[in-house]
Amino acid sequence: MQQNEPQGGQRLRELRQCRSRTQLDIELEAELGSGYLQRVESGRVKQPLRPTLERILEAIEVESREAEEVLALFGYTSAQRLPTRQEMDWARDCCHDVLQAVRLPTYLLDCAHRLLAWNALIPSLLRVCPGDPNLLQLRDHSIIDVWFDTQSCLGSLVHAAEQFYPQLVQALYHEMLPFRHETWHTALTTRWLQHIPDFRTYWEQAQQGLPSAVAARLLYPIALKGPQGQPLHFRLAAEHFTQDRRFRLLYYIPFDKKTMSVCEMWSQQIAEV
Repeated sequence: MQQNEPQGGQRLRELRQCRSRTQLDIELEAELGSGYLQRVESGRVKQPLRPTLERILEAIEVESREAEEVLALFGYTSAQRLPTRQEMDWARDCCHDVLQAVRLPTYLLDCAHRLLAWNALIPSLLRVCPGDPNLLQLRDHSIIDVWFDTQSCLGSLVHAAEQFYPQLVQALYHEMLPFRHETWHTALTTRWLQHIPDFRTYWEQAQQGLPSAVAARLLYPIALKGPQGQPLHFRLAAEHFTQDRRFRLLYYIPFDKKTMSVCEMWSQQIAEV
């Protein structure tokens, strides 16, 4: 531990200086006493309280992986905070080429299940134009709220609610487990429990189910309303970012020949535009 403490202060100094921030700037923004950051960086304060350290990291505006590194150097388990606007923009940029290359309906989510970006097949799936305001207003909003809103362009697609929603919340429960100790997780799930009808029932069912190592999305296809009201069947697969596992792509993989044919038709229509 003694060896790590000076390394933590040194790393803080490096991160601050590479952003051209002064100690005074950070002390004012993080509401620290005069000279406190200098004592942390020099190692005279060997282990600042975690909330204080998190305020310093937030004021410096470090990236998530950098915050994890510094917390570990001071002996703390890394926090999984919500992505900042800058980090969400970074995630959108990182996956842009992949999103456009995938010939399946695919979108980008963060750990709070906010819908950050989507590819050209998502408007086709939702039966809206790419510039439809009802689609554009979903950006950066919780996809859970949207799925449970039966008047939304997503919620209105649910074909068999009695099967879809238990599967959705079961997968949600498992995907949220790594973040269950975070303050934002508690606030988010509390809001869903209080404001979304029926969510509590499905959430409690997920908690009472047999323990599982994975969400097992691929085992249970979902049905969504397609052209002429005929159901389309998909299996869902998630792929997390290598650099930041708070972000993931969710792929809608056709489950049957009819759904595959419809997706191919959408791809051809997009290519012809």
